Amino acid sequence: MKYCKRLLLIIWVSLAGVSAMAQNTDRLDFVVRHITRKPAVRHASLSVCVHNINKDSTVYTRNEDLAMQPGAVNKLFTTAAAYSRLGPKFTFETYLYYSGSIDRQGTLNGDIIVTGSGDPFFCSSRFTYTDSTFYRMAAGIRAMGIKRINGHIYADTSLFEDEMMHPSWQWSDMGNGYGSGACGLNYNENSVDVHFKSGRRVGDEATITSKHQGIEFVNHVVTGPRDTVCDVRFYGSPYGDSRICHGVVPLGTADTHFRASMPHPALVMAKDFTQYLRNHGISVSGEASQQFTMPKQYKKVYVDTSFNLFTITALTMQTTSNIAAESLFKMLGCLRDGHGGYISGRRFMYDYFNELDLNPSGVQVVDGSGLSRENHVTAYFVAQFLDVVARQPFFWDFVGTLGISRKMPEYSIIPQVPEGCSLKIKTGILPGVRNCVGYFTNDDDEMYSFAILCNNFSGDDATMNSLIRDILEEIIRL
Repeated sequence: MKYCKRLLLIIWVSLAGVSAMAQNTDRLDFVVRHITRKPAVRHASLSVCVHNINKDSTVYTRNEDLAMQPGAVNKLFTTAAAYSRLGPKFTFETYLYYSGSIDRQGTLNGDIIVTGSGDPFFCSSRFTYTDSTFYRMAAGIRAMGIKRINGHIYADTSLFEDEMMHPSWQWSDMGNGYGSGACGLNYNENSVDVHFKSGRRVGDEATITSKHQGIEFVNHVVTGPRDTVCDVRFYGSPYGDSRICHGVVPLGTADTHFRASMPHPALVMAKDFTQYLRNHGISVSGEASQQFTMPKQYKKVYVDTSFNLFTITALTMQTTSNIAAESLFKMLGCLRDGHGGYISGRRFMYDYFNELDLNPSGVQVVDGSGLSRENHVTAYFVAQFLDVVARQPFFWDFVGTLGISRKMPEYSIIPQVPEGCSLKIKTGILPGVRNCVGYFTNDDDEMYSFAILCNNFSGDDATMNSLIRDILEEIIRL
């Protein structure tokens, strides 16, 4: 009799749990359907998939098989694959070599070659420690007894293909700092800060106050009223030496800056390092140059080491660094085919999906960052991918990198999470694209993977952030 009562109690509790889950799922479905009738989403594509990782079951779907543009959601694939192959302690290394011979007077009759392996943050002005990179490189040269260089400083970018940007990237992206792409030897994230000062009157040209070697700026930025939103965009081809500037700087602005992509980053690095050596007591007879083949005989001088993969991934996820994602994508391609590029990186990703036993139906991955509009994913595939990653040995390191910096506009997407629960997300944002994917763990330690993908919406960013947040609030009630 006692056994029967206990069994009935277990059945009752189980049914109550199923009923509560069904009610929560029904509410999620109600909210999603209500959002599809909103003016901003009425003509858009909205796809949602929620998967219970503990039970290996899909608990909610809507349009889960639609092929959608992922935007920065692509970074999840790139960084997870990098963790799988390279490990969290992986670092990029930039090598300093010399060719020729050093005589007794300390003259190098040969060249210095700086060979990159794709470090996305090499000499980045965003980090204080990189200010001393040239100092350490020069110290390595002095340690070899070199006082004069009867030759050149060469930049070697040969590990990756020459094409820094994917051919499908849009004109509106590639002139800006976030669309700089990646090469074998990156420099200051392959971008430059361009400083502007407003004119004296509304309608006057806003003046560029900074100087940049090797780049011609065609300035169409004007002075706007004081309450105008400050915004400047740059246009220019990958290896073109000019950047066209359009935008508005509010009246009374003494100094504001925006980042433009750098046409020839490796060459600029070689020129800057040449000048640095000359300014610090090491003469260089020749002018800086860029080469793609190493000399037959060379010796190592110095090795500069990047952040580890954990830090690179955190920066990639939380500040949506495109150059870091592209560098990792090309490095993965290099592991597969011996040379880093978009084709080899794409091949690696499909090999990786196959290894995880994932069917990439409806999925197309052509770059590492998600800037290309040729990328496509489905909500079902993303949720399944996150589920499989949650079972990998590197998962807890990987999930610790997810999140959104408070400085990012989409930070408002994040809802209030109940005590004892956890929410880890990655957004993907392009014009007309607003996506949010990630993991939610409830207070019973049940973990869910989810994907919310919205393409071709017509509302403003604040409206879309609010609607995505409404869906997230229902997911964390599951």
